[in-house]
Amino acid sequence: MRPKRILPFLLVLLLWGHGAFGWSFGVCGDSRDDNNGVLPRILAAVETSDMEFLIHTGDLERPGGAAAWQTFREKTKEFTKPLFLVIGNHELQGATAEEFARFFGLPDTSYSFTHKDARFAIVDNASGSLPDSLLDWLDRDLAAHPKGTNGIRYLVVAMHIPPRTDNIFPHGTAKNYDTQSERLRKILERREVDLLLCSHEHMNQVDEWGGTKVIVSGGAGALMVPFQRFGFYRIDLEKGQVREKFLRIRPGRIPRAP
Repeated sequence: MRPKRILPFLLVLLLWGHGAFGWSFGVCGDSRDDNNGVLPRILAAVETSDMEFLIHTGDLERPGGAAAWQTFREKTKEFTKPLFLVIGNHELQGATAEEFARFFGLPDTSYSFTHKDARFAIVDNASGSLPDSLLDWLDRDLAAHPKGTNGIRYLVVAMHIPPRTDNIFPHGTAKNYDTQSERLRKILERREVDLLLCSHEHMNQVDEWGGTKVIVSGGAGALMVPFQRFGFYRIDLEKGQVREKFLRIRPGRIPRAP
């Protein structure tokens, strides 16, 4: 192959690696008490699609601890794409956050990573609180990876419990969660965060909050609130835009071994 023909090919590869042509991932949460085989169907849907990975926003099994987490590991062992985990409040039942991180080989229960042209910050608010120390960490991490630097085009935050907004009223939170949520909103707005992913509420909802899109994806198997459907969201990142699409999963009883 001549050099003149190689250069365009290399340019295409470079642009693809930086997400210039757009890419997608999936997000789901609340797979505990999944008696209808919802999570396996979500995994299969992501596996056979062009979605590059799946973020699970917490409440894997009921309760927490090594035995439950091993059950989750068995359910997901055939999934070949990256699976990023967020700790949920049910992970803290009978276990600690440190045990969760150690079991799944995480650097911590709050951590961050870069994929193509997006920076992801995973936030541990499983205790129902957003303390100053946690928000300070998030602010520092986002500040260290601003848009327009090192190819970063999108900023995404994921945590289990949604913030308190005008349209979202999370349960099981600290008394000052409203105030903590407002500080979080200011951080997200100042750092120009595109997307905040959550679950905890067993429903599916999209909200706009101070310039950040908030998605609650709580349909991975736990009992849903009335009029809500099992499923998950596909997130597409392309040309500086973030688009979401809810993908419904129709439940079906898991066959029992004879």
